[in-house]
Amino acid sequence: MPDRIDLSQMESVVITIGQYQRIRRHWISPKEHFWDEIWDTADAKSYWKLALTGKGLGEYEPLFRKYLAPGSKILEAGCGLGQVVLALRYLGHDAHGLDYASRTIALLQKHFPEVPFKQGDIRDLPYENQSFDAYVSLGVIEHFPEGQDRMLAEGYRVLRTGGKIFLSAPVLNSYRRLRARLGMYRREPSLEFFKDCYSQEELEYLLQNAGFTPLETVFSNNTVMTFVQESFIRPLYRPVEDMRYVRGVVDRFLRLFLPRSWFSHMIMIVAEKPAAWT
Repeated sequence: MPDRIDLSQMESVVITIGQYQRIRRHWISPKEHFWDEIWDTADAKSYWKLALTGKGLGEYEPLFRKYLAPGSKILEAGCGLGQVVLALRYLGHDAHGLDYASRTIALLQKHFPEVPFKQGDIRDLPYENQSFDAYVSLGVIEHFPEGQDRMLAEGYRVLRTGGKIFLSAPVLNSYRRLRARLGMYRREPSLEFFKDCYSQEELEYLLQNAGFTPLETVFSNNTVMTFVQESFIRPLYRPVEDMRYVRGVVDRFLRLFLPRSWFSHMIMIVAEKPAAWT
């Protein structure tokens, strides 16, 4: 689909939360109808087609296979079009999906009435304590300017002892840190808050503060995105950005030269709910 979430349209500023630095993006407030409009423009059927053959997990599939026991009961909090839920169900898991975008959830319920999709707020989950073996949140936590502790507390609450949380967010990678040190981000924004980029250290702190024990961290999700959208190459790349197959060739070529810790757009942390809070 066309790139509706375009970093080049955003205003980026450096902020400090406690002892941790973030890059804060200002653009459009990501309220409920924003996500409905984003998902309305997506080719949902192509996502579903891949997911229904177990191919919708992308780079995260090895982590899911490593840490999920067969037949796990899983909640994806912020499921969007539901492709991760559908792919996990194809692999034999009892996957559930929840999202704030009411129109999108209604669409999923219409097409997949047998799949437990619900509309709701991930900061106030409509599930009992210790209901799930795993909690998946892919690119959601960054859209809250505050209240991350409330979101993670709810994830902790609905997980069983030994349960796993898979948490991803845009990362304050080495390239973004360098730009921040060089003063290449704005001092003041004029637009609404959209999302934050977190350091690995802060995400691990937030998880530990919520009671989780981090197990593994990986840099993921398109090493090209940071380099292209935050460098001089942006005008050169834009003509191929929405050309799926051409972009794929260009992206694969660029990844040969772009180290993940410097240019990965996202970070994924897998953590566990231990037997007792330590």
